[in-house]
Amino acid sequence: MFNEDFKHGKTFTVNSDNFPFVNLKEIAEENGTEKVLKVQGAFTFEGKRGKKRPVLIADSHKINLPDHMLKDIEKLLSKDDYIQAVNEGKCGFQITTYEDTEYGNGTCYSGIFVDI
Repeated sequence: MFNEDFKHGKTFTVNSDNFPFVNLKEIAEENGTEKVLKVQGAFTFEGKRGKKRPVLIADSHKINLPDHMLKDIEKLLSKDDYIQAVNEGKCGFQITTYEDTEYGNGTCYSGIFVDI
């Protein structure tokens, strides 16, 4: 019970210590939105004002994801078979874009997880 709920060991096989933090826009500008990124890991951290933030490890970067993807990252982290698939190189991430007409933010970036 406690081993499963309070483990703090390495979840993913990648060592991302020296990977730079970037956002999805930077990755999209570098690679376009057609390229499927190979997911190497993911994590969450407590950001400013105690807000939990989702991060995807892919393409040798730590990619800050939009807030609406937090549930997806938490789901990925909660299932051993998802973690195993990531470690085996079977998980991809496809960047998507949308136009924010409600708040006037222009082009915004999101994404979906895909099998590779």
